[in-house]
Amino acid sequence: MQTTPEYEIIAARNRFRLQLNRSISGGSFQSETDIIHRYAQRAEAEVLIRELYFELYFDKSDLRIGKQVINWGRSNGAFVTGILSPLDLSEFLTQDPSDLILGVTSLNYIRYFGSNSLQFVFAPVFEKDRFPSPDSRWFPLQTIDAPLPVRYRTYESERPATDMQAALRYSLRSPDSVDLDLMLYYWTHPMPSFSLTVELFNDFPEPPSVDLSETYRVSPMAGYSLNWQLGDNFSLLSESLFVTDALFTFLPVSVNRLEDALESTTDALLVLQEFELRNDGYLLTKPWLQSMAGLQSEVAGTTISLQGYLETIFKYEDRILPQQFFPYATLFMNRSFLRDRLQVITGGRYNFFGNDFWVQLQGVYELDDGLELSAGVNLFGGKEISPFYGHFTFNQFRDNSFLFSKISLYF
Repeated sequence: MQTTPEYEIIAARNRFRLQLNRSISGGSFQSETDIIHRYAQRAEAEVLIRELYFELYFDKSDLRIGKQVINWGRSNGAFVTGILSPLDLSEFLTQDPSDLILGVTSLNYIRYFGSNSLQFVFAPVFEKDRFPSPDSRWFPLQTIDAPLPVRYRTYESERPATDMQAALRYSLRSPDSVDLDLMLYYWTHPMPSFSLTVELFNDFPEPPSVDLSETYRVSPMAGYSLNWQLGDNFSLLSESLFVTDALFTFLPVSVNRLEDALESTTDALLVLQEFELRNDGYLLTKPWLQSMAGLQSEVAGTTISLQGYLETIFKYEDRILPQQFFPYATLFMNRSFLRDRLQVITGGRYNFFGNDFWVQLQGVYELDDGLELSAGVNLFGGKEISPFYGHFTFNQFRDNSFLFSKISLYF
């Protein structure tokens, strides 16, 4: 329920999850299926297959084939190297974090060398994140109150054969308390860019319009993920992903001129005339690096994780809409009470340039074996910012701050 007027119920659902595990000769069969009933869609129920795979066990290796969740990386509140499995962001953070990660249809082979391992993942098709529709209160782009219509188009692959992806990870588990993962990818980063098309001569009586199309590109990537245990209750975390061919939107006019054009149709038409009919959709390909460094500790029975992030665009040009450097930080704390029956979790993220934030406080209480109650609050906020800001901002959800509760029964 919203914490601001009109105090609406912004999400309500029943979720039935069925997990099946069956041993077979030399392996096992695993599946996890959700049946979701949303109160906003009373007559409809969604069947969501989260995982469905066969696993085969060999002397020094394992092989999984099918739809499976693959978790890489050590980030909290962001995803750096953990980009293989798609996310369900259709209702954003009204869902539990464990419900956001979905399975990716893939072949997953792991070869073990003592405590170390080499993992190969092959995905025949690109599976994008599930995003909210443009008319949703959770749509990640800021809506533009423009004198001319702006239309959003979702991604549709015209050549599925080019969507094939592969990733390789070598995991080193050192007896000196150092865990290191080295990754190579030929993968599609889940963060979309939006190509831009200006339609000046639509069929009468439709006015000129602007189309923003969700766009992705498969790219070579390299990354690492590190966990270094510095003491009994203290560890250093670090993670980076370098993308050679990341896509970024650029504009032929300044943001100031675009903001002025929002005031009148005449100014908007004058600005649109400076947009050419281009094959590239006003997208540039640049190298991009996302890095994280953090600390995790146990203090007085409380687990504390502080992580700082920096996104960097190389070979930067001033006409690119996103900023060259984009820093943000996350903080999460967790403590148990009442003999571990009560978990109190708090966390959030702060984006420095936009001065916007997300904060969550949650309590989870195990009332009885198999019966769990939880309640909490998610708050979003920040300063007003240009509708042409080139990054995601929590400020656009400030009216969506909400209280929540959940009852979970396991049997």
